[in-house]
Amino acid sequence: MSEPLLALTSGELQRLAACLRALPEPPGDAALSQHQIAGDRLELRQALITWLQDWNRLGGSNASLALTIQLLLTQRKGQASECAELVWSGPHGGAGDITRDQAVLIREMVERCEQRLLITTFNIWRGGFITELLERIQQRLEVCPGLQARMVVNIPRSKGSTVVAEQLRQAFVQKTWSQLWDPRRPRPNGYFDPRSLDLGRERPAVFHVKCCVADAELLVTSANLSESAQYDNCELGLHFPNGGTSPGTSRAAAVWDHFDRLIHREPPVLVPIEEPLSPPVPPDHADQ
Repeated sequence: MSEPLLALTSGELQRLAACLRALPEPPGDAALSQHQIAGDRLELRQALITWLQDWNRLGGSNASLALTIQLLLTQRKGQASECAELVWSGPHGGAGDITRDQAVLIREMVERCEQRLLITTFNIWRGGFITELLERIQQRLEVCPGLQARMVVNIPRSKGSTVVAEQLRQAFVQKTWSQLWDPRRPRPNGYFDPRSLDLGRERPAVFHVKCCVADAELLVTSANLSESAQYDNCELGLHFPNGGTSPGTSRAAAVWDHFDRLIHREPPVLVPIEEPLSPPVPPDHADQ
């Protein structure tokens, strides 16, 4: 990881600057852990430690680096006032690449939200970056009890499967959804499109939207919530910052309201993941 500073969220950069101002030497693993910098991202933390040591070895002081970090934060704040910005996943484009890493952006959006959070994805896998992201979501719900948090995912039906929809939903809850979250902490309300499990459809329908709404911010992206999508695949997203816009008058509001209508219309298009499908289905219609 050649540029570990750029992989830190703005909150982590602020804490790193404070840590640098308080210490005479470059912070090590214990100091970074104490200031909650890089979390459980061991590869990033080790790369950051090496980078800080190189900075010191080449004559850079903690004070000068803290000042540099403040300039980086000012630049990020300026970018956030623009109408839109590109965010990428996967290999960097080179020296001319001035776009942002969307794995960093999603973490920042979660850290900033206070009123509402919507994350949608075609598939999700708990591991690496996603593990940390899910933990941050639950932490944010604890800090902001009034936060409305929703997650919409696709529950898949494998090709040729004749398992009844309710059994597939139950299996998803037990093997995937419940494994994503710490049961002792609050978690978002989960929804899915039951058409993905409907055996009566001539063509299968899947939920394929990938986006994030955090208050008045909106990210629309091609990347799923998986480690490979965020770090390995080539993925592109478009971020609409709030720019001081109130949540009710932004592009984010339009997306939030659209999903709200899908949830509350009659009959609903999106239904709760953890509630049985209606009507109940006999339990003995499984694949042979």
